[in-house]
Amino acid sequence: MAPRTTRRGVAVGAATTAALGVLSLLGSGVAGAAPATVAWDDYYSHFTRTVTNSTPNPGEIITITTKFERTNSTEEHLYNIKDRHAACLKYVPGSAKMNNTPLDPQVDDGSVPGRDPLVSVDFAPNDWIVRNQPGSSPVFSVSYKVGDDCSRGNTLTTGMDYNGSLGSGGYYTKGPGIVVSYLGSGGDGSSGSVGSLFGS
Repeated sequence: MAPRTTRRGVAVGAATTAALGVLSLLGSGVAGAAPATVAWDDYYSHFTRTVTNSTPNPGEIITITTKFERTNSTEEHLYNIKDRHAACLKYVPGSAKMNNTPLDPQVDDGSVPGRDPLVSVDFAPNDWIVRNQPGSSPVFSVSYKVGDDCSRGNTLTTGMDYNGSLGSGGYYTKGPGIVVSYLGSGGDGSSGSVGSLFGS
């Protein structure tokens, strides 16, 4: 089968975005979490990315998950996943997991010129297999602390790319987007916290 990189164009299918309870910023911040999801198909692969809060305050922790699914009978073995994010989002140590199994990622904070901020994980060929059957849709999750240096009111892009037995796919800006509110870390110095979709 031809590698995915040779048979995929820039347009990789329609993406749908659903923001749950997104509140208007109106220059005054938001109250409560606003999860957001983006999903898309690329041939017989289906991807779903979710952020636990798409309108966080500085100092809060957000979790981004990527679910891998197959829509035909051909299975795919995952070799590598890279979660891409804005440099002002700081990786929370120990938060990278696959189906709640802790991972040991390589973390690039974007401080080196020419290198994008990302969290990268490599897998052995049979560690994680995506199949079109119940219980065979791995979910990669990673948490970030929203930095005080994040631009307020502007959309921060997120995305991912990966390599697998069927080739590679690059979805560097697929989302979901994150808009940091104008609120600070809180008058008492405390910050909110949003846990993993799988719990902590």
